[in-house]
Amino acid sequence: MHRSLSNLSSCFAKLPVLLGFGVLALGLSGCPSGMCLVKVCKGDSSNCRCSWDTCPSGSYFDTQRDACVCEMGRVSLNSSCMTQAEANAYCGAGARYEGYGCVRIVCPPGQELDLTTGACLAKQQVDKVAENMGVQVGEGQKLGCPPGLVLIVENAQSASCVPPENTCSRDETWNGQACVKVLQCSPGWILDTASGQCVAVSTNETDYTVDLQAWTSASYGTPGGPGTPAFCSGFNKKPRTFGVGPGATVHVLIDVQVQAPGRSVVQAQVATSGRMQAGGAPVTQQGAAEIQRTAQELLASLRVQGGKTASDAGQTSVRCTIVNAAQPAPVPESGGL
Repeated sequence: MHRSLSNLSSCFAKLPVLLGFGVLALGLSGCPSGMCLVKVCKGDSSNCRCSWDTCPSGSYFDTQRDACVCEMGRVSLNSSCMTQAEANAYCGAGARYEGYGCVRIVCPPGQELDLTTGACLAKQQVDKVAENMGVQVGEGQKLGCPPGLVLIVENAQSASCVPPENTCSRDETWNGQACVKVLQCSPGWILDTASGQCVAVSTNETDYTVDLQAWTSASYGTPGGPGTPAFCSGFNKKPRTFGVGPGATVHVLIDVQVQAPGRSVVQAQVATSGRMQAGGAPVTQQGAAEIQRTAQELLASLRVQGGKTASDAGQTSVRCTIVNAAQPAPVPESGGL
């Protein structure tokens, strides 16, 4: 049996590859997450296991794949390994996790999804939503939208018609024609939407220590830029909740601050503040609640990783666009306008 230090070119300089059974004091500097630092091999290098890695909680380093992989019963989302229940919560109300990612709940024919509760509403309930909005749905009709727009029942009181690009799931982005899944990174790595590449969550030399600023920017958006699809999609489907009327588009500026008391990942908290770009007025109380809820859902993907953070805070300021494309109206039950 022998031990070997892997990824020498990235982490260690001028250290021997093979070790005996003695103890080695390592002088490490800047080893990123998702790496195996010490392999224990029986015979040749094809029969090895990793005995020291920088993988997040819920994962282990697979020497055959040369990457961190989730333990049995866990799924990989946003640099973390989650249980099915945690993944469902991450996907948000109105969605759930299936084998390849977050998917919107599909209701039976004639029913519509309540995006706040995640429940399917019978036609009579949707008609009541229309009535609450002052829209009368007659016999043989249903509440619908003009062609090319999607009906969103925001809650029991309101519905909106939004463009399809505002209906993507949390792990999707709009490619100009459809919602498509974003690149899924290995556990311990997170997608930087600005560059389109996976970046390491931790750069600590001996264990998994989260770079909180890097995680905050990757999860919510680069400071001064657009919010990530994962963040904005949590609330841009609800224009009326933000007081945005039919035919209007607004840009919302959002400050996000993540704090980790005692640099403990599991104790991490997030605070948000939203305001309209035009005029600087605060968003509605209901809109503020939606932003905060979404920020907490994303933060939950960090907290399940466990461990510690390199600093006690990370922050960013981003912009999200909210569109209310049209007023819902009665349409034939067999189709749209």
